[in-house]
Amino acid sequence: MADFDCIVIGAGIGGLVSAGRLASKGFKTLLIDKNSTPGGYLQSFKRKGVTFDSSIDCFSGLDANGPITRVLEALGVKDEIVPITIDPIRRSVFPSMTIDVHADIERYIEDLKSLFGSERGGIDSFFSKLTGLYSEIKAWGEFITGTRPDELIPERLISASRLTYKDLLDAHIKDERLKAVLSDRCPFYNLPASRASAIAMAALVMSYFDSGAYRVKGGSQRLAEALVKGIRAKGSEVLMNTSATKILTEGNRAVGIETSNNGRYTGRAVISAIDFHTTFGRLLSGTESSKGALGQRLPDVSSSFFILYAAFKGDIGPHGKASSIGWYPSFDMEANFSHDAPFSERGSIGITIPTITDASMAPAGIHSITAHEMCEVSFSADWKRDKKTLTEKVLKKVEAIIPGITRDPVHIESATPATLERYTNNLSGAAYGWEQAPGIRPLRTYLNGLYLAGHWEGTGGGILASAYSGHKAASKVEKDLG
Repeated sequence: MADFDCIVIGAGIGGLVSAGRLASKGFKTLLIDKNSTPGGYLQSFKRKGVTFDSSIDCFSGLDANGPITRVLEALGVKDEIVPITIDPIRRSVFPSMTIDVHADIERYIEDLKSLFGSERGGIDSFFSKLTGLYSEIKAWGEFITGTRPDELIPERLISASRLTYKDLLDAHIKDERLKAVLSDRCPFYNLPASRASAIAMAALVMSYFDSGAYRVKGGSQRLAEALVKGIRAKGSEVLMNTSATKILTEGNRAVGIETSNNGRYTGRAVISAIDFHTTFGRLLSGTESSKGALGQRLPDVSSSFFILYAAFKGDIGPHGKASSIGWYPSFDMEANFSHDAPFSERGSIGITIPTITDASMAPAGIHSITAHEMCEVSFSADWKRDKKTLTEKVLKKVEAIIPGITRDPVHIESATPATLERYTNNLSGAAYGWEQAPGIRPLRTYLNGLYLAGHWEGTGGGILASAYSGHKAASKVEKDLG
């Protein structure tokens, strides 16, 4: 008899959601992770009394019927966290033009029309198209979370699956400046509109308007800890500081794992919510599943990011209540993604100031910021050698947006793509698993009883998509085990 109904490898949001859903339905589940704290990219850390979220700006899925909320409720731990609604969702700063992306989409649309009067019709038709695409994305999500009984045939998604975001923009908008403004979230994926998936961008942009943009009071780590608490309360197990070293198979079926602490655990099903290449290149090395999975046509790996963490005394300058800022040096968004744009004045940068919305993140009189510079792991041949210089370059860019930040610093440190790869095992420190380009699709495991969750599954990148992938994997396990 198997030790567990299901074993979940990796306690990022995909693994947490899948393990949480299964545990809440009475399936005896084991969740393991190589780190000492759960969460993956949700992890937080503390320096000199200041809490920093390691990589998250804000995310969707914590609304009343959101995919994360549903698991929290099912586990009985919804009250363990306090969601903070972010509004404006984003402040986008272009040359001589600053646009607040309000949580109220109608208000945001009216602001765009006031700035680009000749494009009023195009703005309406563009958001009508995005709304249509997102309605099918959401309906599919409702089906896999169990709130929609019938599976939708996503005709609009199928027809748009090979379109770029630029294709959508060009079909409705003429003004190149407006196209740039509507591409202000492209740096999240480090892809220009000409390469980003239309569906991925529709999901990214519209999910915040539909579900809301949230942070968790006290740091995103608290969400991960709440889910772990709920999983354990339902009688399932969570092992931290424990790496999977091998996925056990019998015939063509996954039947358990071996671990770094010489453990051996059997399961009726296995969910891998970790790096795709680790799963099939190491944990299943030499098996037919490994050959099949790695031999299928794989998407490119997404970019990583360089992250500056800084705490300082003083105010945050002219940005008021804007806790998420995107800075764009020009309206030429293609130039923002050139190979030499990172760490230069030609490249955009994203800044999060969580203390604006959550004073508990730092002692009184101190603000914290997190600045994200998207880049490839190959940008530097020696990240340890270049880290100090690159930190100074990012600080200089942040200083231009928030004057005075360097006058009275409390703490400054940074993380490189190599740092992220070390902590998460994501190949090249990938921020979103696969590159969010057109044509991304769920991938095959070539092994019965093995399912994927997280941003390597193929559903999409980011917290919300990974949460849905966790529901999707759990749903398959439920059907498999009966």
